[in-house]
Amino acid sequence: MRFELKKATKDRVFRHKSAGGKFQRFYAFIGDSVIDFYLRQKLFQIYFDDLKSASLERSVLASTRSLAYISKELELDKEVIYLGNLGFSDYLLATIFEAYMCGIYLDYGLEKAFEFLEDELWKRRAYLLKNFADFISKLKEDFPDSFIKIEKENGIYKFSLYIDGKLVLETKHKNKDEGKYEVAKMFYSMKCIAQNKQTLPLINQKINNYHNTKKAI
Repeated sequence: MRFELKKATKDRVFRHKSAGGKFQRFYAFIGDSVIDFYLRQKLFQIYFDDLKSASLERSVLASTRSLAYISKELELDKEVIYLGNLGFSDYLLATIFEAYMCGIYLDYGLEKAFEFLEDELWKRRAYLLKNFADFISKLKEDFPDSFIKIEKENGIYKFSLYIDGKLVLETKHKNKDEGKYEVAKMFYSMKCIAQNKQTLPLINQKINNYHNTKKAI
């Protein structure tokens, strides 16, 4: 589902600052508020007596990765006007989606904006909750003593995950925020701790097996 924006609105939504755009970030700020308003009223109907669960779900559905995924699915990145070599990070893709959301709101009104979110966000709810969980918060909840050490080496961030003072996983990433998410996601994807709390020795064994498999490949 796509809305054709007015010429001036479309330019403000999709013109990146590298091409002289001055409104994209501002539009994204407004679009983020529209998305938040929509999700709050939807989730209140489900969790009216459990606001903590509503807040947790909203944090996933409105996360950078969730919005970036939808933005990519709608191919909004192909509409962007920019100069130079622009890397389409999750942050930029989410910003584009939020700015586009603002454009729909300004050109068509709140009702149509909500219809768009119903089709493009809410109908993907199950998929987003399954694939874009807040692994960082979950890690802290399951293992309060865990922490992620971040070091920068030659322009690349190194992430070291410690649990109970023991190093259990390391990885590298160009983006600081995305790297923190990835190391937490790797931790859960290898051990499925969300469903079965395992002891640290078994966790370490699985991690060793994981690294040995990588070396073999």
